[in-house]
Amino acid sequence: MTQMLIVGGTGETGSWFARYFKDRGFRVSVWGPSGKVEVADKLGVDFAHHLEDEVRKSDILLLSVPIKETVQVIEDLAPLMKPGGLLMDVTSLKSDPMKAMRECAPQGVEVLGSHPMFGPTMRDIVGQTVILVPEEGRCERWLPIIKEIFEGGGANVEILSADDHDEIMAVVQALTHFAYISVGATLKALNFDVSKSRKFMSPVYEIMIDFVGRILAQSPELYASIQENPKARRVRETYINECLRLAEIADRGDICGFEEIMNAAADHFQGRNEALARSDKLINLWIENKEK
Repeated sequence: MTQMLIVGGTGETGSWFARYFKDRGFRVSVWGPSGKVEVADKLGVDFAHHLEDEVRKSDILLLSVPIKETVQVIEDLAPLMKPGGLLMDVTSLKSDPMKAMRECAPQGVEVLGSHPMFGPTMRDIVGQTVILVPEEGRCERWLPIIKEIFEGGGANVEILSADDHDEIMAVVQALTHFAYISVGATLKALNFDVSKSRKFMSPVYEIMIDFVGRILAQSPELYASIQENPKARRVRETYINECLRLAEIADRGDICGFEEIMNAAADHFQGRNEALARSDKLINLWIENKEK
């Protein structure tokens, strides 16, 4: 039986993966700095009371710790692993963790970055995306095994390099979160009554506001850490510059200029008609559920 240790396994994300791998026949143990043995008991897995000993005997070491702590945890624990094992993380950034895993894992230990594109509130993995980032030349044995475990659960698995991952996530995560949080910060700066405005909302507006609230309801530390993506600064700067350009055109009442920007963006946006159809389905579903 494959033995897996999840460091950070008493947290929400770590606990999700503890359940997932336990259900697939792994012998799972978890460790967390708060020593929450009761979480391990509830999950039906072991708590690693002696962390370093558990690292030495585990086949897979999976790290589910805050982004800012990931490299340090790798430096502390990776050198203890046994040959033939797999060192794996589930953080939202990849360049620095992959570099640390590559440098700190002993020869014979394989290295695989992963990024689940969903949160621990999801009940299962069906239809979700998991990004895998294998270290070239050091993941021949474990990559197909882990890939099959995720695909077997119904996930869509994508394989990227660390650099490509961070480039894409600078938009998919960092820009998206930045935009939503900036809307929330604007509502605060305006002292705008969101609850009162719900009486006057169109479905599109209310769905957008709910997504703003969804982001604001989660960990500020996590979302601040995601902005540390080395590729995200250029994306944020571009976003702000485009906002300023659009605002200047709107302020001077340049309708033609506004239309030009929107038309150019529409021409670049591939699949906008499909996006319109998908969003119509979402809006209609939202209306149906609200009427119940």
